[in-house]
Amino acid sequence: MIEKATSYGFVIIVLALLFAASMVIIGCSTTTRESVLERNKRLVRHINDEVWNKGNLDRMDELYSPDFVRHFLPDGSELRGIDSLRERVRKHREAFPDWREEIKHIVVIHFVSTGTNEGSWLGNPPAGKKIKINEMSILRIEDGKIAEQWLMPDIFSMQQQLARPKDE
Repeated sequence: MIEKATSYGFVIIVLALLFAASMVIIGCSTTTRESVLERNKRLVRHINDEVWNKGNLDRMDELYSPDFVRHFLPDGSELRGIDSLRERVRKHREAFPDWREEIKHIVVIHFVSTGTNEGSWLGNPPAGKKIKINEMSILRIEDGKIAEQWLMPDIFSMQQQLARPKDE
């Protein structure tokens, strides 16, 4: 009986140690993930303050990747490289010297949507074409639930992909 109790005790100790070790491992990965998230938030706030609010264009090299690309969805244009961005910001701040940006939310998602147009869309008959578009969404979270969303689908690209040839 004592041997049985001892073996059960040993099993319980081993299980407790395994549980504790798994909590440490899970805790470390969560902390690492949260650290990366917090670091990214600090970067975004720093860029916003230094570059856009203060106009410190000389700080851009330390804040942006050398192969930075800005995709401007309203017209489908792209801007490549820090020097191009620096020039764009300079012109913007020249036109609006008192420009200020206040960060309201840092919960943004970028996703790629695909689908085949088999029903009428925006007053147009089905095109039967498969499309692929980029979309972005800014979310406001309140009490652990999404309370608001600002959505920016690449409608320009969608329209181009769904366009029918002129002779149809």
